[in-house]
Amino acid sequence: MLACLRPVAALLVSSFSVHALADESAGGARVSAAVQWSTAMSREDIQLGRIDADHDDGYLYRLPYADDATFPIIQGYRAKLSHRGAEQFTLDFGMPVGTPVHAAREGIVALVEDSHDAGCALAECGRFANFVVVLHADGTTGEYFHLERGSAQVRVGERVGRGQWLARSGNTGFSTAPHLHFGVYRTGPDRTTESLAVRFQTRRGAIVNPRSGAYYLNASD
Repeated sequence: MLACLRPVAALLVSSFSVHALADESAGGARVSAAVQWSTAMSREDIQLGRIDADHDDGYLYRLPYADDATFPIIQGYRAKLSHRGAEQFTLDFGMPVGTPVHAAREGIVALVEDSHDAGCALAECGRFANFVVVLHADGTTGEYFHLERGSAQVRVGERVGRGQWLARSGNTGFSTAPHLHFGVYRTGPDRTTESLAVRFQTRRGAIVNPRSGAYYLNASD
């Protein structure tokens, strides 16, 4: 994220149980014991995905935007500003507010928050981030942050396809400029999350290490 850690209101009911959102036919993704979500919480308050999931390293992700669009990578893997530690394998795409955000991989929507309209360069603003979290078949999660208020196009429990429109990018939460933060995460044995290095299918071929400052176009699926 850029200096960050990680009617639409109806898309996120004031509280709901995130227990058993996915079943074996959906890839066996698991969540923690029933936890109630509210808009006063942050993403870090909820454990999602399979513990120590075995990521499908052969999967080629698409870029989280439309086929004919391209946006600069503001922070790539291990970027010094904020992509360190648990966030070291995440990406920030410089996107104007309102840009459609698309699913990089198919899965089941596990969390949606898009009720916030605040953002600032202080860590205290982190709890105001809007986001969509998608559970993947291998138990990892794809997470899309800093979304525009009221822009979510999907609901919790919905199956989404690769490339499906999820929401619009914004500038909410702990953020210094409009952008999309995207990462694939796994929950470790100690119940903390870590980001995973993943590969992207682009018109240049498979990209293993997306570079800060680079522009990439999606390959035709």
